[in-house]
Amino acid sequence: MTADHLSYQRATTVSVLGLCIQGVLATVVLLYGIFGQDPGATQAAYAMYLGLPIWFSLGLVFQQHKQERLEALEAEAFRASESAQASAFEGIAQDQTVQANRLAWMHKWFLPVMGVVVGGAYIALGLWTWNKSRTFGEAAEMTGAPSSGWAIAIGVGVAVLGFIFARFVAGMAKQKVWSLLHAGAAAAVLCSLAGVALVAAHFVFVALKADWGLRYMPLAMNVLMLALGAEMLLHFVLNLYRPRRAGEYLRPAFDSRVLAFAAAPDRLAASLSDAVNYQFGFNVSSTWFYRLLSRSVVPLVALVVLTLWMLTAFVVVRPDQRGLVLRNGEFAGEVAPGLVFKKPWPFDEVLVYPAASKNELIVGTTRPEKDEPILWTNQHSGEEVMMVVQPWGGTETARDLALLAVEVPIHYTIIDLKAYRLLAQDAAGTDTEKTRRDLLTGVASSVVIKHLGTYRVDHLLGDRRAAIADDLKTGIQGAFDAMSAGVKVSFVGVSGVHPKQDVAPAFERVVSADQNRQAEIERARREEIGTLARVAGDVDRAREIGRALDELRALRNAGDAKAQEADQKEAEVMALIEQAGGTAASRLANAKAERWERSIGERAKAVRIAGQLASYRAAPDAYRSGLFLDALREALRGAKVYVTPFNGIEIQGNFEDIQPDVSGFKPTTSTSDENNK
Repeated sequence: MTADHLSYQRATTVSVLGLCIQGVLATVVLLYGIFGQDPGATQAAYAMYLGLPIWFSLGLVFQQHKQERLEALEAEAFRASESAQASAFEGIAQDQTVQANRLAWMHKWFLPVMGVVVGGAYIALGLWTWNKSRTFGEAAEMTGAPSSGWAIAIGVGVAVLGFIFARFVAGMAKQKVWSLLHAGAAAAVLCSLAGVALVAAHFVFVALKADWGLRYMPLAMNVLMLALGAEMLLHFVLNLYRPRRAGEYLRPAFDSRVLAFAAAPDRLAASLSDAVNYQFGFNVSSTWFYRLLSRSVVPLVALVVLTLWMLTAFVVVRPDQRGLVLRNGEFAGEVAPGLVFKKPWPFDEVLVYPAASKNELIVGTTRPEKDEPILWTNQHSGEEVMMVVQPWGGTETARDLALLAVEVPIHYTIIDLKAYRLLAQDAAGTDTEKTRRDLLTGVASSVVIKHLGTYRVDHLLGDRRAAIADDLKTGIQGAFDAMSAGVKVSFVGVSGVHPKQDVAPAFERVVSADQNRQAEIERARREEIGTLARVAGDVDRAREIGRALDELRALRNAGDAKAQEADQKEAEVMALIEQAGGTAASRLANAKAERWERSIGERAKAVRIAGQLASYRAAPDAYRSGLFLDALREALRGAKVYVTPFNGIEIQGNFEDIQPDVSGFKPTTSTSDENNK
């Protein structure tokens, strides 16, 4: 085809039309993605919008080609005219290459820069939305119900319109004058692929009840954008080193070869050959190795497909798993861990379950996610679920209730794969495994709520958690067996029990008071035991003596009727006290000894008085003289006494030293010593 201005005018029109069509398709998909809350459609719309700069660049370049052709026609007509020979028009020939110079500048700088910009935009957008797409893909369940009817209708329209327009543009690009339109065909086929992906994801959701297509479509579009951006930047670098012919324009970096293959699938081999020849600068496809490879490509592809299909006959079951074989949709048996051989897909299917590992359910408050100290008064869990329990120290007739946050972890293993698979098999959701876990969690929650409502706050905060956990384990296992869940409960715990955060200080005061009360009780018990052991030598013996004393007191209160029995009981009590030892027995022994000592002493006094009375009656004067002399001897004890011969006895005494109270009489005194003789 002749490269005239009319050809470039047509290419410019097609570029503007492609810009409008792709803009409309991207806007429709974006509006559906926003209002339908479909992240996959929104991500596809972003990728489609990045094709608009490609159409815009092609329109500018083709318009510049048109201007260059018109300028060339004017220059050729001017050179053929007689005016060109005049000296006055000698400088006009240099001014007639302005459009050609501008066109050369666009091919040298504008298109390469646009290739880098578009490629960088693909990579930047892919990285910017990567984390959000990955989070959505790894989510346990989708939020909201997708509008699959609208999605399939819009996806089919975008796919069909995009592919037809891409085929039309790819057909035009076969002409050398329109070769730049390969980039436009690649941008159009990207719209078609986005529509196909949207239809496939929603078709899987509707037909197979599986949402993995919807959840992973945003991530797939991210990968596609990153791959296209990397391809464009790689082409930009390779264009710097590619051999060039004089007057040849390089294909722009935003011309994706991968998408070009999708735009012309009937010319896949030819497109590969053209891409290889273009990149290396010579006819690589004419070499013997390439021709040999091209003749064997079909058998090689068939061998690869057959190998991949045969690999579906092998399944690896990990040591913590067991597999359930489905043959044509029917249960065919279970397989143990290891390498399992089965019929290739789709005849046999092995469903793998973590039957040998511990699975966990959390009922109530979620597990703490922070590394900071866990206190009642700080927020340490993501969601607190309050359980209704009996109040502190409540009774059966109490009508008050209390709320506690309780974390109940439940560990279980799968013991019956068939029963476990049939559990919640007809659920409306797409993730049956999640539905099973939700069902087990709901059943366990009902048992936990029912059982915890019968216990008091001090039971859950005290030392009865182990017994409560055992009761919960028995109740949960019974509930699972009643629904034929095929699981065995191995552990149930009661942990993380605490009141609501805003009332935790009041609870702490109650707990502190209860602990103080308990400490006082224990201190009193310790003193009781020490006192009883000190008094009776043994606690049990002391309590036995106490019971005997109570019986003795009752007999004494009964009066004379029980006097004899009271005496016998008193003797028994005394015997018990003596046998026990301790301070009571010691005091009793001391009392007995003191009683005998006083009794014997008083009896001795009585006997002595009787003897004195008899002596007085026998000789009253002698008895009185004896008493007088005894008193005098006692009074003069320690005084000076002089002994003289009996002839002319004179007794002298210093009566100042005599104690009147002791002798019983008061001596007469004078001022002179002579009167004292």
